[in-house]
Amino acid sequence: MAKKLKPGEGAPSAGVAPSDLKRVVKDIIRHKNNASENSGLAGQATKQACDQYGLDKKALGLVVSLSKQNDVGKAQSTLRGVVEYADKLGLFDQIDAFDDLIPTMERIVDRARNTRPDGGAPASAPEMETMLN
Repeated sequence: MAKKLKPGEGAPSAGVAPSDLKRVVKDIIRHKNNASENSGLAGQATKQACDQYGLDKKALGLVVSLSKQNDVGKAQSTLRGVVEYADKLGLFDQIDAFDDLIPTMERIVDRARNTRPDGGAPASAPEMETMLN
């Protein structure tokens, strides 16, 4: 059985620390949930986080939206779609623009491979078709 990676294993990620990002997302969600009386606070929290950590406002808004979804499957579907569609549209073609993200992408791939019960082999298209029917 493949070894499951523990949080923090692998190359360190540059930029905002996971604990800080989780705190920021939780803070924004809390403010958005109280939007009727705190409508400006979520925007202020977003702006402050973007300024403090150099985050992209649209990307942060997307992960906040995905984080507050009750249906994990829908959130995963959206995230998978963003990656797949961006690749198909050639948005990853200037790969040097993503050099600093290679350790993050490798950690994600390693985690996906190491948590598969079959040792990391993704299902082939015919196998996937059989599983779905």
